[in-house]
Amino acid sequence: MKLWKNGVFHTMDHPTATYHSMATSAGKIIGFDEELLNMTFDEEIDLKGFHVYPGFVDAHLHLLGYGQMLSRISLKGKTKKEILKTLEIQFKGTLLYAEQYTECGITKNDLNAISTSVPIYLRHNDYHSLTVNDVVLSMLDVSSESGILTEELAQQAIDLFPKFSSSELIMFLKNALSHLYQYGVTGGHSDDLYYFNGFNDTVKVFEMVLKSMPFRTHLLMHHRTLHDYEDSHKPWLDQSNYLQLGAVKLFYDGTISSMTALMYHPYQGTSDHGLRVESPEHFISLIRYARSLELPVAVHVIGDLGLDELITIIKAYPPKEGVKDRLIHTPYMRKETLNLLKGMPLSIDIQPQFLSSDLPWAFSRFSKIPELCFPWQSLMDAGIVLSGSSDAPVEIPNPLLGMHAAIFRRSSHDEKVYFPEESLKRFDAVKLYTTTSQIQSLKHDRGLLKQGYIADFSVTRLDLFSMDESAFFEDQIEMTVIDEQIVYRRLHKS
Repeated sequence: MKLWKNGVFHTMDHPTATYHSMATSAGKIIGFDEELLNMTFDEEIDLKGFHVYPGFVDAHLHLLGYGQMLSRISLKGKTKKEILKTLEIQFKGTLLYAEQYTECGITKNDLNAISTSVPIYLRHNDYHSLTVNDVVLSMLDVSSESGILTEELAQQAIDLFPKFSSSELIMFLKNALSHLYQYGVTGGHSDDLYYFNGFNDTVKVFEMVLKSMPFRTHLLMHHRTLHDYEDSHKPWLDQSNYLQLGAVKLFYDGTISSMTALMYHPYQGTSDHGLRVESPEHFISLIRYARSLELPVAVHVIGDLGLDELITIIKAYPPKEGVKDRLIHTPYMRKETLNLLKGMPLSIDIQPQFLSSDLPWAFSRFSKIPELCFPWQSLMDAGIVLSGSSDAPVEIPNPLLGMHAAIFRRSSHDEKVYFPEESLKRFDAVKLYTTTSQIQSLKHDRGLLKQGYIADFSVTRLDLFSMDESAFFEDQIEMTVIDEQIVYRRLHKS
């Protein structure tokens, strides 16, 4: 039995509900303050006045993709000239793959100047597009003046890669978890099962790594893995104390940066409204397949038209009683869409950092700005459950950055505040990453600091409810605890 003392324990039941000591045993919280007076403890941990919250959970990310990104060339924030110089330096005569490219005019001709015999891939920062050289286009037997591939073609290009070894995937996952611990993250809902070595091998990697590196992992199941899931005879949800299999991942539309998100109004200077990743008939068949297995769906949708069409389909094919579907992203919508969403059995995984990263440049893509943009307070007022996430490796999986964006709605491009009426109160912003991010686990013993709940918590140096705005960009994490185990502790200089 452990005593965690001299801290400020924010239960997340209420903004002002706090304790100063907490006891845990066998991975569960057993009491607070006066309840502990006559207890004896095997270990006492002095928290030195730090602040304790239920463990931070990222409701939508790509764990293996994040670990892979950490091991590759990053082009984040680089100019065209800097990128081409980096690629020339890094080119060793073998396949060249770089990540987090922000479109700045590089074409296949620029990449052909580096090599006309070896594949070169630049993965865009939306992770739905690639810029490639003619070698890759030839391998795909497609033509492109720019070398830019989106959605299905981009995935086909990535699928040309040989499978990773199990040891490589283990390295990716361990690297990702080590970084997440440092951000105070104790769990995540991840989409990985299709993109690497397939359902069975990837699940085995997670099972192996989680034995030594605890992390509350909830894996979405890409629709192309469903036959493997059926053949595995694995149960839905709980596989172990740290691993769940969750909803069926589907894609309705694309992204703003590639102008493939499905919008009511055409993109600037075009007659193009975006696209549906699947034909309506095929998408409905995928929904029906998921429902035949009594599974919920988790659907990527970004455009306002795409969202309305998706709502109509889900209402026609609802999940079974007691289960919620998930919508992923939904940054743009009509005001009427709020009424359509009311009462639906679903939650929405939002990425607050997208506002900071995407505005105002995304507006330059639109011929008309949508009625609602990142309408988080309006969605909450409509009774919709929101969960906070990063979509890492698209964004840094630091929950404090997401909380900051949800509270302050300040663009990193021009420092302006966009649609302040949609700002969340600090308590609600922290709930995104502690309490409501746990909803889809269907567990009732997490998301709060409460007797009988799991002993997962994140310890910060300052109070998230009162610290200065600038402090959200500082390293606040003092300790990360999962299942009563300290998996990360900040080293202080003596």
